[in-house]
Amino acid sequence: MSPALAQAARDLADRRLTDTGLPPSALTRELNVSPRTLQRAFAGEGRPLSTYIRRRRLGEASRALVAPHRRMTVTETAARWQFADSGHFARDFRKHYGRTPTDYTATAARDTGAT
Repeated sequence: MSPALAQAARDLADRRLTDTGLPPSALTRELNVSPRTLQRAFAGEGRPLSTYIRRRRLGEASRALVAPHRRMTVTETAARWQFADSGHFARDFRKHYGRTPTDYTATAARDTGAT
């Protein structure tokens, strides 16, 4: 049951990445399981659900920053993907990608020839 429960939690989280009310406790209520049950479901994967959510949000934010049709600021991107503020977003982004969101965007623009 644990792999199926973990996948159900990931699927639900993926559908609600931009929701402000997406702490793991909200998912446990929707999945009708205890927080401990959900925690055990993710224990075998070596990372908690909150880490999965943060990484997915960072991934979506990184795509949004370099999308050709997009021109959101870093602050707008941070807000869209539910980071507390642009400072938290920039720190998490740098930790995950090794550069700031601004540097990431500038590099993508240079690589595609956009200005």
